[in-house]
Order: sequence, then C-alpha cells, then structure tokens
Amino acid sequence: MRNSLKLAVAVLFTATIAVWTERIEFVWYPLLAVIIVVDDNDDQTVKAASARILGTVAGGLITFIVHTILSGWMGVLVSLVLMIPILEWLSWQSALGTASITSIMFLMIPSHVALNWNYVFNRALDTVVGCVVAILVGLLFWPRNSYRELGAADERLRSSLQRQLRHYSAWLRQQAERPIPLNPAPLTGDLLRMEQLVSRERSGPRHQLLRRSQWEQRLRLWQLTQSHWVSWERLMQSLPERSLQQAELIRGAVVALGEQLEAQPRPTPRRNTQAWQQLAEREQLPLLPLLALAEELRPLHACLGGLNRLAPAQTQRP
Repeated sequence: MRNSLKLAVAVLFTATIAVWTERIEFVWYPLLAVIIVVDDNDDQTVKAASARILGTVAGGLITFIVHTILSGWMGVLVSLVLMIPILEWLSWQSALGTASITSIMFLMIPSHVALNWNYVFNRALDTVVGCVVAILVGLLFWPRNSYRELGAADERLRSSLQRQLRHYSAWLRQQAERPIPLNPAPLTGDLLRMEQLVSRERSGPRHQLLRRSQWEQRLRLWQLTQSHWVSWERLMQSLPERSLQQAELIRGAVVALGEQLEAQPRPTPRRNTQAWQQLAEREQLPLLPLLALAEELRPLHACLGGLNRLAPAQTQRP
C-alpha cells in the first residue's frame, strides 16, 4: 500500500508539472522514469534514479551521434553495439538497460532529422524531472527508516520471550496453567524482516552506521536464540508437568533466563550433569530429555545475555 501510494502521488505530480510547463505531449518520458525509479527502498530509488539519468544521457548522446551517419534500424543496431563497451569503460553498467531502451525509443521519431541536440536535451530533462519527483515524494511523504523498523522488530521479539518466560515462571510456582509454546511463525517473520533490512543497509550508503549499531551481531544472536528457544520449549513440553513444577533446578533456570533479558546479564553457568541426574532420579524424570533440556539451556542463556548487552539503550533494564 505504501509503495502504491508513493507511485500514484509521484505520477500525479509529474503529470501536473508536464501540464503546467506545456510539455504534455512528451509526458510519457518522465512518467516512465517515475515507474522505473520508484522503489520501496529509498536508497534503491536514488540508485535507480542515478542509473536512469545516466542511461538516458548516454543513450541519447550515442544514438544522436550514430544517427548523424546512419538512420533507422541500422542506426539503432550500431548504437547498441557501441553502447556496451562505452558504458563498461565509464563503469556505468547499471545504466545499460535504460540506455538501450532510450536508443530503441528514438525509432518513435517520425524523421531521424528531428533527432538533434535539442531533442536529446529535452528528453534527458524530462527524465530528470521524473526521477527528481520520485525521490522527493519518497523522502518527503513516506520516508523509510530501516533502523526504526529494526528496533520495532527487536522489541517485539524481546517482549514475546519476556512474556513467555513470565508465564513459565508463574506456572512453575503453580500460579497459572502450563503455557502453550510460542508460535514460531511470528518470530520467523520478524527475523526475516530484520534480515532484509540488515542486508539492505549493508549494501547501502549507511553501512557504517549499521556496523556501529551492531545490528548484524544482534540479528545473528536472534537467529541462534530462536533455534535454541524452539528446541527448549519442545523439550519442556515433553516432560511431565507435576515433576517439573516440583523441581527447583527448573524453576531457577527459568528465572535465570528471564533475568538475562530483563536485568543485568550474567555469565553462562557451567555444566552440572550430576545435578540433572539427581533431579531425574528424585522426580522420576526421563534422563535423556532432561539432559537435552540442560544442554539447550546453556546456549539459550548465553544468547539472551548477549541480546541484553547489545540492546538499544531504551530497551535495557536497570
């Protein structure tokens, strides 16, 4: 919806400018530029606009020069043959598609005599107008803030785990019913969105800010956390309810996980296989699932502590 509104408003403004400047007969050129350039990512819009302008200028100049000697399809063919090495030499490979389209578009001119410097300049100007309108509409009306979205996704994931750990803590104190495991779909959706945003910023002009804000490390920690969390909850569901509620070792582990996110994170506890074996004997719990639960607790504990340390200042707890 956001991208559709951006495109519609950009097209409306571009057509209005064409009518106001009495260039409505050539409105097709700036409108084509708008449609090609508009992107959900504002950084990609700027890149597409740059490539569009460079391609239009390069394609127009090369085609104009060739058409002073050759005309019609032969002129277009020679223009396309010359265009690729010239743009590669100038390191304008991203403009190749636009330049090729520009060359072919000149076949629409009724007479090759009309293809002169004035025509090339005006078509380049039309393209620049469309690109500028597309950029301004995106930046002024619907600016995309990747870091705000990253922070929102991070907070949603953090809040989900905090609420679930509180439910587990209340259940182990026999103050609530046994929690249903978290649906992994919303967690995966937020992680995929974070991955897209991090990838976008990594290849964009603000990659230094991405490195300073440590979002790549946070994303990796969230991916590990989700994997260990899902395994941990499945193991918790496989163990008898009454025995778990009576196990002080389990209650302490759940409280420690909550503190990793909500309080000052602590070092991951060492393996204590003997304590878990004693718990299995005392509460008549199956040993292998219990040991697997203990093994999932340690990396989960470490990941939650790492997320707390890397959390934005506004989400950290005193």
